[in-house]
Amino acid sequence: MQNLLAFFYRYAFVFLFLLLEFISIRLIVNRNDIQREIYLNSSSILSGKMYERIGKIKSYFGLQEVNDGLAAENAALRAKLAEMQLQTAGSVDSVLDTTTHQRFVLLPAQIVNNSIELTNNMITINKGSLDGVKKYSTVVESNGIIGFVTQVGSRYSSIMSVLNSNARVSVMVKRSGYIGNLVWDGNSPLLMNIEAIPKHGNVQIGDTIVTTGFSHFPKGHPVGLVTRAFVLPGENFYLIQTKLFNDIAKANYVYVVDDLHRTEIDSLSQHTKE
Repeated sequence: MQNLLAFFYRYAFVFLFLLLEFISIRLIVNRNDIQREIYLNSSSILSGKMYERIGKIKSYFGLQEVNDGLAAENAALRAKLAEMQLQTAGSVDSVLDTTTHQRFVLLPAQIVNNSIELTNNMITINKGSLDGVKKYSTVVESNGIIGFVTQVGSRYSSIMSVLNSNARVSVMVKRSGYIGNLVWDGNSPLLMNIEAIPKHGNVQIGDTIVTTGFSHFPKGHPVGLVTRAFVLPGENFYLIQTKLFNDIAKANYVYVVDDLHRTEIDSLSQHTKE
């Protein structure tokens, strides 16, 4: 114990210098937008590379399961290809397609870091601005939703998982069309709640929940199945629990969804609020 105290006493000025250096860097990053952006991008690259190496080791031991999943996913995506485009009768000039109005562009990516045990969980993927990822894009699997892009580095991006207390996704009951908000209560990573569906919505256990398209997820994308639905006495809205189709704890390959109509929609929404 005496030797430990002597060590700290001997190098007290070094520790003090490092502490002051750390405080100075934190102040610079927090008070300057440019330095904060550099810090976020740099830390994203460094942590992303580390997580990617770890992820490659884990992926090696699950190649068969991944291949089977990709084969099923490709089949499902081919079947849904027509749903991702709106056919038009006449010829339409477009830099993307001359015969269709294309709204969504999907970019494949791999998860290199993922948390599910926190209140506000985040995910890191191995694609960034150099690959075309944009801030606020949505992220999906073929059979479920993942989250929203919150930070974009040059080669890696951070995703706000739907298993995050700050995440809100507009969803609807497929059978009836009633709309609500998907939220997470911080408990099971397989179960989420749906708010704001009125009691006359006639929600039933087993109903399929899909996206509305209002949160920039493709409309009708699968979310989960209703496992509980009831209205408390004197209340006007359902308490609904849904089990997600996808297990985010096992998520590996995902798609970043770029909504090509986002700028126009957001601009009109902003003018409506003013």
